[in-house]
Amino acid sequence: MNAELESFLNMLGEAERAGGRVLHELTAIAPSPELHHLLKKAGHDEGYWAGEIAAETRRLGGQPSNRTGDFVDKVRAVGDFRGKLELLNRGQRWVIRKINEQLPHIADEELAGFLKVMAQGHELNIGAVEEAMKRLG
Repeated sequence: MNAELESFLNMLGEAERAGGRVLHELTAIAPSPELHHLLKKAGHDEGYWAGEIAAETRRLGGQPSNRTGDFVDKVRAVGDFRGKLELLNRGQRWVIRKINEQLPHIADEELAGFLKVMAQGHELNIGAVEEAMKRLG
């Protein structure tokens, strides 16, 4: 595994761990049962992606990072729940953008397939959160 790919995967893993922590915190303060369950499900997704990124990194001969990205503090700094959700979705879009930027450079078909599915999962969660925000009023 080259250093650039290892760095990219570790950056994604750190972002996913941060997203999972953010979602755990938001789940605890969700103003409706629907939003509570949606955020809980999205948090489980983040944990899954983080674990799979680590597994892919190891499979390709790299050393997975166990750090958590700084996104947690950024979301905590936002004062209102809606603003936190909006920042969460911006973070999800950032992950999709980073994946799409790197996909043309990834020769390993297994990793490329995983990353495509990961991006699709993020797109689904973005849409679900946007729909839930409409119902918040």
